[in-house]
Amino acid sequence: MRVFPPLTELLTSEKAEQLFCVAGEYLFRMSRKKSHQRQYKYHPHGSVLYVTSSIEEGHLLLCNPLCRILLESCLAAALFYHPVDLCHFIVESTHIHMIFVVKNPEDVPGFLGYFKRESAHMLNRILGRNKRTIWCEGYDSPIVLTPLRALVAIAYIYSNPAKDNLTESIKEYEGFSSWRMFTTGNHTEKYKGLHRPHFEHLPVWKQNYQGYRAEAERVLSESTECYTLTLSPNAWLDSFGITSPLDQEKWNDRILTRINALETRAAKIRKRIGRKVIGVERLRNQRFNLLHRPVRSGKRTWCLSEKRSIREKFISFLKDLTFKARKVYQQWKLGDFSVPFPPGLHAPNMPRLANVMP
Repeated sequence: MRVFPPLTELLTSEKAEQLFCVAGEYLFRMSRKKSHQRQYKYHPHGSVLYVTSSIEEGHLLLCNPLCRILLESCLAAALFYHPVDLCHFIVESTHIHMIFVVKNPEDVPGFLGYFKRESAHMLNRILGRNKRTIWCEGYDSPIVLTPLRALVAIAYIYSNPAKDNLTESIKEYEGFSSWRMFTTGNHTEKYKGLHRPHFEHLPVWKQNYQGYRAEAERVLSESTECYTLTLSPNAWLDSFGITSPLDQEKWNDRILTRINALETRAAKIRKRIGRKVIGVERLRNQRFNLLHRPVRSGKRTWCLSEKRSIREKFISFLKDLTFKARKVYQQWKLGDFSVPFPPGLHAPNMPRLANVMP
């Protein structure tokens, strides 16, 4: 058995000292990074948020009548209890995209938390499962800093079905989205208020369009409550100071033009690689798939803007605000609650200062 000499014998004393100093500094930085890895959410009043949340595994948010009434009820109820100005949204089998304007910053986590919690419980009942998580923890909610970047985000979410090879166009997509409300001008819809006990386990042999429709009719017949979902497709324009009806119409026309361009691009890509869309009929009859493992890439962002200078300025501001928030929280840990948490940031739970022993 060969015995290697210590590292300090292989290096000169000066080089060994430099190496250990570098390693020590690296470990120190990593420990600080780990201890300060919490990033507070910044959702000030009137800000435009581009929110994305995904499920952990499987294809569960399907394009069928049963999933649609479930999502309609959860979203309308979440808006009722935690109001925001919902501008645009779309639901695909593995995730949801939303763009909305913040009214009260405290309602943002409540709105998303209610929607995810109730939809998860209802889906678990349909799947015959107990105490299983559906959604990934947290959500991505960068602030949109410019109207042009908001336009790009809106066009992106509506072109998703074409990009993901589900349908040729958003016009054919039967999943839950705000497209019809946005294009027809009917911005108010009433949906049945559903609760967890309304849903029952749906066996595999009933997981087809006829089975979904029959189960949806049964669930709706047992409910007497109603929630109103109001879409505010121009609220993001108002937030950026674009209040003229003529200017808002021009911006909405630009959205439709970009959607058509993105759908045309997706069609050309499919033709080049010889691929077809799944189609409406197959999406209607799609079964719940629990084996799919989504492959995600990228990281959560703080803001969206086409101009780098604006992004850098905002990130610098947010880092300073987060530093102040951490100092406030340290004072809270010492029992000094006289210092308020910086406005716009979501304060963490109050630190525990004492324990009552039984």
